[in-house]
Amino acid sequence: MELSWFILTLLLTVYKSNGEIRQEPEIFANRSSTVTLTCEHDNSDHYSLFWYKQAKGTVDLSLMVFSASQNQANIEEPFKTQDSKYAATRPEIKKSTLQINKLETKDSALYYCATSTQYYITAVLLNNNHNVKTAPCFHLSFMMSFPVPFDHRHAKINDKRLTLVCVASGFYPDHVSVSWKVNGVERQDSVSTDTSAQQNKTTLMYHISSRIKVNDTDWMDPKSSFTCTVHFFNGEKYVNVTNTINGQKGL
Repeated sequence: MELSWFILTLLLTVYKSNGEIRQEPEIFANRSSTVTLTCEHDNSDHYSLFWYKQAKGTVDLSLMVFSASQNQANIEEPFKTQDSKYAATRPEIKKSTLQINKLETKDSALYYCATSTQYYITAVLLNNNHNVKTAPCFHLSFMMSFPVPFDHRHAKINDKRLTLVCVASGFYPDHVSVSWKVNGVERQDSVSTDTSAQQNKTTLMYHISSRIKVNDTDWMDPKSSFTCTVHFFNGEKYVNVTNTINGQKGL
């Protein structure tokens, strides 16, 4: 019997105000079966919800689902297929599910759920008819994941670090870079950023993610600050969009 390995590690998403996300840390399932991943959070102001997939052996996050409101959840390309392998629901603002059918080995991955309010900044989008329109939809949010074992039967967690994930979405064009600061000092080690921004084929907007590993002792200090800055071209000039999350004692 072949097992497909699913790990859900997204425990917290922060955008200006704190919000906690609750979901199962690990799911083991048989090949060809169906699993339903559940994401619940506690902030009724977080209308936007995202599901991401990080395949084993990669650092990039792929956007699977975008939901802008209750009762609305769209599967994104290339996950939107005719055989309906994936299905998503948003029955409540504070709850979403992602269903994966006909499990295959390639479905073994990390699945992240993120929620946020919107951060708006003017972006210029050039469509196929060369008409310019305003797309005020830049979005920058944090996710946090704890280290988990590959196989709970044999592995142990020795890494005392956790991973902060910064996700920027809704920008155009794709001229973008990401940097991190810890307590005001730029950090380059233990940082991993997507090799390139990915485009949503429906909206034509781009998204990119970057990850930094931090010591649990630093994270447990409420005085610690972790800042993600996205430097991008909005069609007219280069601008910086920054978001900061502070350490949280007890997590």
